[in-house]
Amino acid sequence: MKHHPHTRDAVLHTATGEYSLRVRVAGTFLARWRGLMFAPPLPAGEGLLLMRCASVHTGFMCCPIDLVYLQSNGVVTRCVESLQPWRLSGGVSAAGTRGRHTLELAEGSVVRFGVRPGDRLEHELFRAPRRVQQ
Repeated sequence: MKHHPHTRDAVLHTATGEYSLRVRVAGTFLARWRGLMFAPPLPAGEGLLLMRCASVHTGFMCCPIDLVYLQSNGVVTRCVESLQPWRLSGGVSAAGTRGRHTLELAEGSVVRFGVRPGDRLEHELFRAPRRVQQ
């Protein structure tokens, strides 16, 4: 992934370990809509974080991707492996928990990192705001 002003480091915490990721943030409607359309496959260890987006389409994509749906604090609610091009996916888990954000990763990442519901993505966007002491 080319250096992009919205690319930040993140750490994925799973039962199998901690994994550093380079994550590009898509925080606007246009950036989320475009996502990975017409883009080359994501390299291992890199991802696209779609903020305020709990459903994904893979129209105009060249390869499958893995998805990790996240709560507003970065906790994983659902994982989808190998979503093929021209498909749709939503972030509601089997338990009925709805994701708030979506992390798109290279195909095979969910298995490689051992991602499961309850795991957590540590990213500066998920840190609670500090209270101002008076």
